[in-house]
Amino acid sequence: MRIGQTVQILTALTMVSTLAACGGRNARHEDAYSTTTVEWDSGPLDRDYQHERAAMEARHADEIAHARADEAADRRDARQAAERQELEDRYERGKTGHMKKLPPPNHDHDHDANHE
Repeated sequence: MRIGQTVQILTALTMVSTLAACGGRNARHEDAYSTTTVEWDSGPLDRDYQHERAAMEARHADEIAHARADEAADRRDARQAAERQELEDRYERGKTGHMKKLPPPNHDHDHDANHE
């Protein structure tokens, strides 16, 4: 799992920087160093992602079933594909940042702007 490897790498880098800051082999308390492994619980992020994905898929199905006269089908399909990709990108940023919730979108899609 990538998260486990990332945690191991971060732990190793922390130890190396700590040893360097304390003088490495010349430190008086070489035996006092210990390591702590922290596990990130991705459950809250996963649940937030599943909730947003289900809501998006329901909205997309409704948009297909009730097509708007002012939006061509190919344009709607492209917009929906971009929305799916953006959600996946947010999920990846959330995992990378060990977040509990999805980060906000980078930009608004203004889903309802054309309805007015």
